[in-house]
Amino acid sequence: MATRRLPEGVYRRGERLWIRYTIRRHKYREPVETLDAREAARIRRQRIEAHERGERTRDSGTLRVADLLDAVLRDYAVNGRRSVRTAAVHVKALTAAIGRRLASEITTDDVESLHLRWQRAGLTNATINRRGNILRRGFRLMVRAKKLHLIPYIPRLKEHSPRGRYIAQAELATIGAHLPAYLQAFVAFAYDDGIRKGQLARTLRRYVDLERGVIEWPPAECKRDTPHVVPLEPGGTLDIVQALMARPPLYCPYLFHGPRSAAGRTPSQAYGCVGDFKKAWATACAAAGFPVGRKAGGFVFHHTRNSAVTNLVASGIGESDAMKVTGHTTAHVFRHYDIGDVEALRERLAQRRAYVAARPTRGRVARLRDRRQA
Repeated sequence: MATRRLPEGVYRRGERLWIRYTIRRHKYREPVETLDAREAARIRRQRIEAHERGERTRDSGTLRVADLLDAVLRDYAVNGRRSVRTAAVHVKALTAAIGRRLASEITTDDVESLHLRWQRAGLTNATINRRGNILRRGFRLMVRAKKLHLIPYIPRLKEHSPRGRYIAQAELATIGAHLPAYLQAFVAFAYDDGIRKGQLARTLRRYVDLERGVIEWPPAECKRDTPHVVPLEPGGTLDIVQALMARPPLYCPYLFHGPRSAAGRTPSQAYGCVGDFKKAWATACAAAGFPVGRKAGGFVFHHTRNSAVTNLVASGIGESDAMKVTGHTTAHVFRHYDIGDVEALRERLAQRRAYVAARPTRGRVARLRDRRQA
């Protein structure tokens, strides 16, 4: 008895059926999950039609999620992003969860199931969104490279982003009394201008121009595409910088220095010569009688940024000028940092009422009928 002939493009390898076809001189071969030759031929026609519609590429059947994630890390490294180490942690979690799956098979339902699993494991929505951003970035890179045809919808979860806390001048003085001497100038500068901790700690002396009275951070140091230029004011930040520039250690290029500053010692990549002083800050807060940490309702160093934004707004400086000082690039984020000063608002309202009361009386507006009679 003669064996039954298989349809065109369908062949058998072992106990499985395979399909093959050619699109634009590219040859494709893949197994199918069926033992029916007619069903395999139907799948082959669907593959060809999907290629013609642009819904499949030559890499759709081989490109895995792990390849997308590797491309993201490579993109971060090429562009010199400081967040590459944080991204690597999220990439590791994504790879463990869905790294072996084909990228073309990932759907929104798969992503939502993954979100639910992570939420049940105790992860916050903010952490899950950061992972989603990296996955979304990977799909975009592959679409630009024409290795995938579409980006699946990756939903963003609602984040609980509590407002920061305002540190009053008296509270800062109480905390400062228990801080080490090397942190006094650093905290004072951060409280005045609201510069980020890492950016301020990595300030090199060559960024300082005392003739112009400014510090100019390059774009790579300040999370933006343009340099961050901050004027130094007499009686405040200018006095701080002049004192630090007057007696700099010749072996260290940084403006601020920590207790472990010594010749031949490698400074921290994140916090320069100052180093990470979380423990010193927590000790000072506890000694001053304040709770320690966000969860306990206490102060953290980043609250100096909230305080600086609030003080700038309360002083009457325009939002655009205040953002130039703090380094914010979007008004939405800047306003999130503004805690609001009710007393300063009360003073501005009083000034407005005084201005209205003292304003000279303007000429009376004549009605149209009176003007015609005149």
